[in-house]
Amino acid sequence: MSFSQKDKQERGAKGEADITASLKKANLWNHKFINAGYGTVFDKLVIPPGGGYALEIKVREKPNIAYNKGSITLNERKGLTKFMNQVGQDHAFILGIWKTKEFERAFLIPWYMVKDEVCSGIRGSINMLDYPEVYKKDGVWDLYWFAKTKEA
Repeated sequence: MSFSQKDKQERGAKGEADITASLKKANLWNHKFINAGYGTVFDKLVIPPGGGYALEIKVREKPNIAYNKGSITLNERKGLTKFMNQVGQDHAFILGIWKTKEFERAFLIPWYMVKDEVCSGIRGSINMLDYPEVYKKDGVWDLYWFAKTKEA
């Protein structure tokens, strides 16, 4: 089954809305970057006490995220890399949501683990199933761990 561009945009918007609700429930300040015609550097900036996280959200029908230039744009690659370099390697992620009509599952993919392959220019894809799963709790994605500080 092939999805139209409109279907893909709607799925992405729904995935981002679910993450926003999950971050709000976890009492985490976050900000959506608006595309002003140049492409966003990543989708969400999450700022708990003592740090910050960059999140790029990808919603796919299959558990793979292709890393061609259209799927993970040049701006997203640069934005995640710059954030990682300035804030720390454990602070930039792709949140992959595998969503079908029957179910949805989410996986947290550390940018530092996939950056070299994604930026290499070689075609390929990220297998979401190779990364830690994020589970739903009380109807939202359990993103409370973003609020935990390293001192805790």
